[in-house]
Amino acid sequence: MLSPLYFDTLRDLIYENTGIVFDERKKYFVENRVREHMEELNVTSLKDYIYRLRTDKNVLRDFISKITVNETYFYREYYHLRVLAKLVQTENFGFPVKVLSLPCSTGEEPYSIAIVLSEVLENPLKFEITGVDIDRNALLKAREGVYGRRSVSKLPAEYLRKYFEELEGSRWRVKDTLRRRVRFYEGNILDRLFMKGLGKFHYVFCKNLLIYFDERARIQAINNLYDVTVDGGYLFLGHAESVSHSSALFEPVKIEGTIVYRKAGEEEEDEW
Repeated sequence: MLSPLYFDTLRDLIYENTGIVFDERKKYFVENRVREHMEELNVTSLKDYIYRLRTDKNVLRDFISKITVNETYFYREYYHLRVLAKLVQTENFGFPVKVLSLPCSTGEEPYSIAIVLSEVLENPLKFEITGVDIDRNALLKAREGVYGRRSVSKLPAEYLRKYFEELEGSRWRVKDTLRRRVRFYEGNILDRLFMKGLGKFHYVFCKNLLIYFDERARIQAINNLYDVTVDGGYLFLGHAESVSHSSALFEPVKIEGTIVYRKAGEEEEDEW
């Protein structure tokens, strides 16, 4: 379906707007998303479709949503949440504890963080969580806070009862007391002004995003994460990610067998 010229054009559009690199191995995936989007728009010409992408921000946003969909669920990579719980009880950043989740997708990660902090701090006023994603459709679902059986399958039953309202059709809605502690924003990690406008955070979760960037975009993303992290704050990355080869702005720290990254500048106190 996509000629090399059109595929390169679409890859350039994706890169310019997200920083994500799509190589030839992703061509079939992109073709499927383009075909689906063109049918929704009732557009039959690739030339017309690309023109719409370039001239209509809403069409471009919908396309970005289609190619950045990430499957997620509550308590994914629980070991990171366990480390967060320990740090919150041992570090002295003051209150409220501020956490950034980026990309937050449909909200499972920031709400999981909210559950952990609610249990550890025993007072929801002591923490604030910000979720950021480039996908506006995912953010609509996150703000709604309604999830199916698979999304909540890893949650302990007591937390499901405590923090969710059961709906018809095997669905659960996050209770308002928890939803009020999480704010969601549409934005791009590579947009420095946007990132700085979010403020400063004690803990930053940015998992499974850097692996999709080339070196230039990766360095920019890490610099922007550095800007929004307080001195001595912590960065959580996916298990296949690292900042060690791209930047010296964060130093690795091993806590309970898990590697996290602390904003450089303080003496290393944690044991390897």
